[in-house]
Amino acid sequence: MLWRFGTILTTVFIATAFSGVQSTASFAQEIELSLPLACDLGKDCFVQNFVDIDPGDEVQTVACKPASYDGHKGTDFRLLNTQITGDVLASAPGTVKAVRNDMPDKLVVSMEDRVRVRNKECGNGVVVDHGGGWETQYCHLRKGSVLVNAGDQLDRGQKLGEVGYSGFAAFPHVHLSLRKDGKTVDPFIGAVERSAKQIEVCASGDNGKQNLERSLWQTDTELMLEDALGSIIQLGFSDGPVTTLNLEQGLENAPSGRSPALVFFARLINLQQGDRIAMRLVGPQGVLAETEGKPIESQKAQWVAFSGRKLRTNAWPSGEYVGTATLVRDGKAFREETARFQLED
Repeated sequence: MLWRFGTILTTVFIATAFSGVQSTASFAQEIELSLPLACDLGKDCFVQNFVDIDPGDEVQTVACKPASYDGHKGTDFRLLNTQITGDVLASAPGTVKAVRNDMPDKLVVSMEDRVRVRNKECGNGVVVDHGGGWETQYCHLRKGSVLVNAGDQLDRGQKLGEVGYSGFAAFPHVHLSLRKDGKTVDPFIGAVERSAKQIEVCASGDNGKQNLERSLWQTDTELMLEDALGSIIQLGFSDGPVTTLNLEQGLENAPSGRSPALVFFARLINLQQGDRIAMRLVGPQGVLAETEGKPIESQKAQWVAFSGRKLRTNAWPSGEYVGTATLVRDGKAFREETARFQLED
């Protein structure tokens, strides 16, 4: 019997940059958390969703952005696709309370998939008791990867299993929930009762800067919150248009000299209404494709933009192809990244 594993849902979205964030080393009565995933944050893993601190139907996060979805009770640390895995780590010392390890890894892409995982939304995972009423829960681990058992004593950073996409998961990630006396706590805020204050801070237009001095994370909180503003998480080249599902499964095909098309793509998270994605692809003989992008009509948890050209000759010229993606917000370049691809004879 897995305690509370039927209560967690998981999906897609992220955070913002803050200053003046402190560690909680001086707050001995509270737990301190290290990252639950062995990765280089912002390079090969990203924070996709935060805790929804709004008790009603609205979505609000510590970042003062709706980088989550209604009722989300944890923080999601994602990898780029299902072909990649990583170690899930204990965020604090404690005792294993419950585990599950036998659910298949299958992305949720339909209503049938949602029904399939009903009451087991957390998928494979681990619940850890840290004493003092604190506990953490780790969800969506890879089937058969869980290495611990109920009753095991854990050290901080000890491997629990591997990232997967079991349960209600639309992308590969580990979902970390934190609870105090059975109530959800946002680790960026540090206490249940501070959620209401954070909502007030966000409503004041202060972007949450004044209410993060008791973050429970040991990691650089400012870096963790960057993705809520919108991030470019992947750039690449393919032999045709790509979809979010293609990229989640790592199924994009690299172009060859005789590919019917040569496409440059960018995957982004947490876009805001009005954002646009400018794309530019340059080959050995000059500009192949360039688009300014249309303004996005509503906020998007994930977005794929691409630009390219169909093959008009017998083969693509060999040499270097350079793609640049620019996230434009309020008429200015907000994020910009470049990728290169070498096409051989």
